Amino acid sequence: MIGLRIFAKWVMIVGLCLMFLSSGIYKLIGHSETTVAFQAFGFPHWFQVVIGLGEVLGGLGLLMKKYARYAAYTLAVIMLGATIILLLHGDTTTVAIPFVLLLVFLLIGRQSGSKKQPNNATPI
Repeated sequence: MIGLRIFAKWVMIVGLCLMFLSSGIYKLIGHSETTVAFQAFGFPHWFQVVIGLGEVLGGLGLLMKKYARYAAYTLAVIMLGATIILLLHGDTTTVAIPFVLLLVFLLIGRQSGSKKQPNNATPI
């Protein structure tokens, strides 16, 4: 049963990685739909590049155990911003997606940072 759980976790991580890699690359290359969306929300082009870079690095970081916690929290901050922006602009139909991803990344960050110690071990 543990093997299936680990497999499911990695399928989710790889899926999130690919999703954010693709989303970040679209922002970095200045894809027309992405640029129009950022302009509609009133953001300058440099902000689109910063978010794209955060998404690419965050997506890749999820795959590396050493950086998974930082990547998850970086993506959580990006998703928090997306949730707030959508709510401020009255887009209640799509706000659930970044909000759920925010919760997922907070959970990943929390799990990635926990060091399991035996019950009788004392931290040094």
